[in-house]
Amino acid sequence: MKNMISGKKKSTSFDIFIKHIIDKCSFKPENRQYVFFRLILLFSALILISLNWYISDRKDNYNIGYPSKRTYFALTTSRYEDKAATLDLRQRAANRIVDVMVRDEEVATEVTKRLSSLQEGDFAAVLTPALTGLLSKLSLESKEKIILTALTIGKKIPDKAQTREHQTKLIWRYLKQTKLKQAEQNVAFQVLNLVLNPSLQSDSEMTARLRDDISLQIPAVIREIRPGSVLVQKGQLVTEQLARLLKSQGYPDAEFPLKNLVFVLFVILAWSFWPVWIENGLKEKLSVKEWIYVAIVLSLSWSLELFFARLGGYSMAVLGMTGWLCLTIPISLSYHIIFGGGIISVMIAYGLSPGIVTIGCILASFSAGIGRVLFIDPPNHRMAIWKNLFFLGICLGTVSIFIHWGLGLSITRNLVVSCLIFSAAWGAIVVALLPLWENMFDVISPLRLLELSHPSQPLMKRLQIEAPGTYHHTLMVGTLAEAAADELKMNGLLVKAGAYYHDIGKLRNPSYFVENQMQCENIHDTLSPSLSELILISHVKDGLEIAEESKLPKELWRFISEHHGTTLQKYFYEKAQAMSENVTEEQFRYPGPKPQSRETALVMLADSVEAAFKGTNKPFETIRELNLLVDSVIDVKVKDKQLDNVDFTLKDITTIKSNFVEILRSRYHSREVRDIKDVINDRKSELTAESYESK
Repeated sequence: MKNMISGKKKSTSFDIFIKHIIDKCSFKPENRQYVFFRLILLFSALILISLNWYISDRKDNYNIGYPSKRTYFALTTSRYEDKAATLDLRQRAANRIVDVMVRDEEVATEVTKRLSSLQEGDFAAVLTPALTGLLSKLSLESKEKIILTALTIGKKIPDKAQTREHQTKLIWRYLKQTKLKQAEQNVAFQVLNLVLNPSLQSDSEMTARLRDDISLQIPAVIREIRPGSVLVQKGQLVTEQLARLLKSQGYPDAEFPLKNLVFVLFVILAWSFWPVWIENGLKEKLSVKEWIYVAIVLSLSWSLELFFARLGGYSMAVLGMTGWLCLTIPISLSYHIIFGGGIISVMIAYGLSPGIVTIGCILASFSAGIGRVLFIDPPNHRMAIWKNLFFLGICLGTVSIFIHWGLGLSITRNLVVSCLIFSAAWGAIVVALLPLWENMFDVISPLRLLELSHPSQPLMKRLQIEAPGTYHHTLMVGTLAEAAADELKMNGLLVKAGAYYHDIGKLRNPSYFVENQMQCENIHDTLSPSLSELILISHVKDGLEIAEESKLPKELWRFISEHHGTTLQKYFYEKAQAMSENVTEEQFRYPGPKPQSRETALVMLADSVEAAFKGTNKPFETIRELNLLVDSVIDVKVKDKQLDNVDFTLKDITTIKSNFVEILRSRYHSREVRDIKDVINDRKSELTAESYESK
């Protein structure tokens, strides 16, 4: 009602989607990654389809009027009209109609008059003078027999004779059946030949019309093709009908496939908005390099699928696409890209037959779905990646074989062997090419994270030597954060690597940080609070510079810039106020930004908890004390709004706290052995205090 009164129309999901498409189509600087993504895909499809036609199809495919260069088999069940057989049956039915005969009434009337004159004895009106004279010389009996016979036969023939020749045959047939002598038959024939005239005539127009009507009554010959049936034998002449049949099955002819090309380009352009829409709902956006990487992986998969399709095999290139994308980009986004990219791959490699596209949809959806399940927990070693892809390949091969079996296609040894070989090979190919993608496009995989987390990495070794306190601090932060990440089903490898590198900026001035001060004196005791604040805050900027110099993945830069957020350096701020310095709170806050992802926020909490724990100079004698410390540190971050941009729930915060307490309790504990009576008395006091507080 409010919307109606105000005149405002509530936006629907469809309206939002359309606005999103329009916005992503605009050539704004922030949209350049999507433009590059689409251009690379469109250009790749254009080149692949055009090159395939130029190199292969225009030479090897069929031409109407020429012998087929290979044997073609049906791919799907279909029904079609056999026009040649239909035409033959209809032609036979039409040929059974010789002529449509019609009676000429004028001729019939004239014949009737002549017969009447002959009956009345007016011979001169119908006969020639010579024949009249011949009849007058005959005896009366003979003449009467001839005239009577002529009248009898003359009444039978007019509706039967079609031509003069036919009339002559009919006259003699009837005369032979009479008792007239031969001479009398000759005279009777001459009389009838003069009196009669064929009244039946052929009507060509009616004949053609009747033939058409008869032929149309013959039903069309419909033939059913089962998968695996031979459509055209090698060397068989390709007729127009066979060409239409082959095209309906998805076999291209030798002409340039302009319609197919336009359709595939349109599908790519339309589909490209879908992954962009999915990415729009993610907290972490892909960079320009990452979108280009996705386009390159798709193009490479399409190329390999097309190449092996030309060789008559099935490359299962969707396995490579699944492995690379699931390992390097968010799994929720990779699912949609694999599904759409797999279908387009089949279109480019095998054509646009509905049956082929259906098979492509089945295999692509299966690969995307199983891949999402297999890689939702990042594998932590190469063999795990190979096993996952090999298992996925076996599943795809099994599905492909069942599809062939269900459609009645032949299951050849080549199909089974190629499925086994490529299932094993793609795992090795994916692992081998991962470093190339990581270096070229700054993407990050579980294997890369494992390498970065190894103590032998250059920056890790520098921390060990130049800032040992910071090094041990980062190890503990990594342990805390990884344990909580695993419990929350987050990317534990990314969290651990981010924790290991979040403080590398301290390498510039390691002695200014308390964990690296081996001597009893603190350097900051001799510095002004403002100067101390500048030195401490600068480790964030220094860390980003070192990360760039060391070519660390940009995914880890976020941990460096966000692990303090905009936290206040409370100690130096209060010290400056106590020294009557004219300062503001903003001067003593880190520049930020605040954590933008769950991973960076988790490292921030682990960093703060570990620092607070180390800053406590007394051992924790009870779990309650440890719980209070962890609660207070995390609650301060929440109240300071450092987690406002992260979708942590209260349950997540509780899980994080419990994991931190568990790790700290197991790692740090007092070796002091207290008297059991003292411990029991302390516990009784705690229970009494808790009971009083509850009341």
